[in-house]
Amino acid sequence: MTVLKIQNLSKNYGVIRAVDNLSLTINTGQIFGLLGPNGSGKTTTLGMITGILSSDQGSYEWFGGQSKHPLKKIGTILETPNFYPYLNADENLEIVRHIKGGENKDFTDLLELVNLKERRKSPFASYSLGMKQRLAIAATLVADPEVLIFDEPTNGLDPQGIADVRNTLLKISETGKTIILASHILDEVEKICSHVAIIKKGKLLAEGPVGSILSNDTTIEIGATDRNGLGNYLNARTDIKSISIDGMYYNLSVEDGFKVEKLTEELARAGIFVTHLVTRKKKLEEEFLEITSKA
Repeated sequence: MTVLKIQNLSKNYGVIRAVDNLSLTINTGQIFGLLGPNGSGKTTTLGMITGILSSDQGSYEWFGGQSKHPLKKIGTILETPNFYPYLNADENLEIVRHIKGGENKDFTDLLELVNLKERRKSPFASYSLGMKQRLAIAATLVADPEVLIFDEPTNGLDPQGIADVRNTLLKISETGKTIILASHILDEVEKICSHVAIIKKGKLLAEGPVGSILSNDTTIEIGATDRNGLGNYLNARTDIKSISIDGMYYNLSVEDGFKVEKLTEELARAGIFVTHLVTRKKKLEEEFLEITSKA
């Protein structure tokens, strides 16, 4: 089922085109990442689809236009979370429940989901930045929305805080909720998101499942005792897509299924003995830089 359909959405700030003719489709159950550098239009896009900002052109539609009050089905964090510092988690969530009109029930399951159950009676002021962010995520869930929207949910967090928020979002996704998040952190998008849209200067450059955005190419970093002989041998092969030099090593781009063991055996028979060998799949960061450099 289509949760959100965006068609030719645009927004200008004076002469600046913040969002430029953007079209996207987001379906139920996806963790959809809007990925782009700072200033690429991610926050502006989230502002428009939540009704905070007006668009200059284009349209968007929630839940196929079947809901009279779609925003009631959406939980959102677009800014730094703010709660009463002297109140604890339960008290702050009770205020949120009152505002949103959610069911009057205990918050134990919710706080357990965001890993705050043990600190539920501690004042908000005593929380770490990561704990504050997780309480904000809990607040978006108070009225049991179908869609959650987050703008840079791991921004400013330490590695442990980032991991905690990531695990929380993954657990929420397992309940069937749709998550839309904006981020400039490529590693986090790759670890969290099922689908991604790459945006630069308000324009959509690529969209699809994370696996389809990533190519099937493998990178091989290789070094040998005879560096020149290794270079000559590699350049003579026709099954290597590209070769670059990084310090003492050669970086090879090869298609998925390339037989690395066969390469090292052939090199040994040629009297070229490998001293360094690392293989890895292409990362989203590399794809992102390649896609955005062409825009």
